[in-house]
Amino acid sequence: MRCGALLSWVRAHVRAGVADRRGVAAIEFALVVPILIVVYVVGFEVADAATVYRKLTDTTVQLANVTAQYTTMDSSDVSTVMNASSQIMAPYPTTNLSIVFSALSTNSSGQATVTWSRAFQGTALAAGALVTPPAGFQAASSSYIMVQTSYGYTPPFGAGFMGPITMTNEIFMVPRNSSSIPFDG
Repeated sequence: MRCGALLSWVRAHVRAGVADRRGVAAIEFALVVPILIVVYVVGFEVADAATVYRKLTDTTVQLANVTAQYTTMDSSDVSTVMNASSQIMAPYPTTNLSIVFSALSTNSSGQATVTWSRAFQGTALAAGALVTPPAGFQAASSSYIMVQTSYGYTPPFGAGFMGPITMTNEIFMVPRNSSSIPFDG
């Protein structure tokens, strides 16, 4: 009989424990909140990286667009165009930004070489270096502007886990107001 009383007591307490849900919400909250915080931080990091990449793409396109409108360039023109990058990249710093402007010319077989090149926080291409432009930019005896950009993005929160991410972009454009853009400097 003693065993029956014990069994009754266990059943009564198990039923009472199952019916008592006072701490369940606190436990669920404690389990779910860290996951939600991680999802939020990762979402923020991805959105911030996408914004920086979009700014880098805008910088590349706009610098090529402005450069293609010149008929000739000198050192001050290149400096002016490159300094515009800080306005386009704002609010992100340009300390991790590298820009290389190059004027290309193709020979009679469509092979492109560097006519001149200037860099901002990077390394300019050597005059005469061979460049392989994309399809459609290999017309014989033509000139092109090539802008290459690179940005070392460091995530605000995940830098300790990931390290910097190098983002790159490149665009080719045809000069608009002349057949080529010589460099006088």
